[in-house]
Amino acid sequence: MRRRVSGDGGHADRLLAAARTCWGESPAGDGCVVAEAYDEDLRTVVRTLTVAKAVCGLLSARLAVLTRPEWMPLARAFGAAQDPRPELPPAALVTSKAERAVPRDLPVVHVHGTGTLQAYALFPDQGPCSLQDELPARVGAFFERHVWPHRELIRPSAERVAWRARNGYQLRTDTERRQLRHHGCARLGFDADRPTIAVLGHAPARDAELFGTTAEFAGADESANWLFLDPVPAADHPRIRCVGGALSTTMLWSMADVGVAFGDSDLPAFGIPVIQAGWSEGGACGGAHVAGSPYEHRRLLGEAIAKHAKGESILGPEQRERARLWLWLRRCGADVPSQLLPHWEQGDDYARALAVNLRHVEPGGDPLYGAVARMWERREPLLTRFDFHDPAALGALGSAR
Repeated sequence: MRRRVSGDGGHADRLLAAARTCWGESPAGDGCVVAEAYDEDLRTVVRTLTVAKAVCGLLSARLAVLTRPEWMPLARAFGAAQDPRPELPPAALVTSKAERAVPRDLPVVHVHGTGTLQAYALFPDQGPCSLQDELPARVGAFFERHVWPHRELIRPSAERVAWRARNGYQLRTDTERRQLRHHGCARLGFDADRPTIAVLGHAPARDAELFGTTAEFAGADESANWLFLDPVPAADHPRIRCVGGALSTTMLWSMADVGVAFGDSDLPAFGIPVIQAGWSEGGACGGAHVAGSPYEHRRLLGEAIAKHAKGESILGPEQRERARLWLWLRRCGADVPSQLLPHWEQGDDYARALAVNLRHVEPGGDPLYGAVARMWERREPLLTRFDFHDPAALGALGSAR
């Protein structure tokens, strides 16, 4: 996909003209909304600018854009102020690269993910706060209030979303999984009677402590097999294998009795328990066992191995359902369809599809505006496809796709 508008010739001109026609007029007002759009990917930049424009409309504020030089023509087409540095403190920040640990004293909207449009938000109504400290608890509270009580309604849609999210996992029965697990263990020289722990990828700058704790525990453990996707010092241990991308999704999921993840993981939604060794937005939704410290992480690893050695699991039925509902919320309930934005999977055709959309859509009537307004007025921690306060909207949850 071409990343920079300036490199697309006539195609770029059509996109910029369509954006100016749709977005060129900016709301008047003394305040401003700052959009940070430093990504190389057009899709992410456009989403950030679009959400920022919606917030500008809510607050009657001007748009100020901080971005790469190559994106400035697009920012101008969206109606950005000529001077990107606001004179007064901004009314809000819309960004695709939120610094999680930095306390903010203004509303922050973090545009993220794939789909059509997904965003988290943090409103510091009681003083400065950071995404890292506050967002998981607020997302968890939203989940408990609006998602978990309606699990019966959501369940059919959640099953469909899970089916689509299998990520190449092709097995349909437990018998097939057991057969492939034994084949994988034999191939790697593992004892198939021992539980297998799959340690997923991590970000070294962020997850070093708990990844190191995991590697140290694995090196001293004599009762489990260990699959690491990232290199570890103890890779020559007879029960440790660094597999990188050598295993297919089907093989990895079939072999894993427990996963160790350093962020959100889909595995619990498919019956594989996960120990979450790190931060995630959905950490308080109950789908994973969250380790808050090295001590807690070692305790959870020991408990998981001991239970699986006895043929038991640390993943209960309620936890699995919570994981499926969190998967549904991330991929469906919190993914807002919009005529203003093509789907992420348009890929190389995104710029052309965006130009077509902007030439023919009426921005004020788009669902994106309603979603941003709901989130803002109710101080909710994420954009939502549905109005969870509306009984009529809740009645449609069972058929949501």
